[in-house]
Amino acid sequence: MATNNSGPTNAVAATSADIVTAIRATALAPADRVDILRALRETMPDIVPPDPQQNSRIRVAAGLPRQFVDAAINGLTASSVWERSASTSAAEVAAHRDFDEQRPVFDELKTFTGILDYSLRYHHWQATLKSRTAYRVGKTLGGDEGLILQPHIEIMAATLPRNKRKSKTPPAPAPTTPPKPAA
Repeated sequence: MATNNSGPTNAVAATSADIVTAIRATALAPADRVDILRALRETMPDIVPPDPQQNSRIRVAAGLPRQFVDAAINGLTASSVWERSASTSAAEVAAHRDFDEQRPVFDELKTFTGILDYSLRYHHWQATLKSRTAYRVGKTLGGDEGLILQPHIEIMAATLPRNKRKSKTPPAPAPTTPPKPAA
């Protein structure tokens, strides 16, 4: 029976550089990458699931500069009466402000998402390009090969989008009537 050596003891002993090296040296399936991304997400402190009801409040707060928050922290630090009256502390406000330290992670994920999105669309394009070539070639094959391929060609033909353009033949000109002579 195989034992699982990836327990918490081993994870604590490894540095981030060791983990990065191990990831780069390992052939990962998409499910493995998802597991790694989920593990990263689970280790980030203070992650808050999206709440659509908070969107308008978050949008308003985005208009206030960091200096506003810094001034509140300084004032709360200077006045315990203000802290009690506001039902918050300078440390609480600073902890929320300091979550912005995660911004480089966000920026890197945004970059990664853009690259991954493009790659997904690129590879779909390449797959369809090569499949269209195979379809055209397959339609021309005859003999036993053509018979073997016929069900596949029919499936491919059935899934192609129908051309919605009108035919390229121009409409027949309307018959002209000769002008009536003026009386």
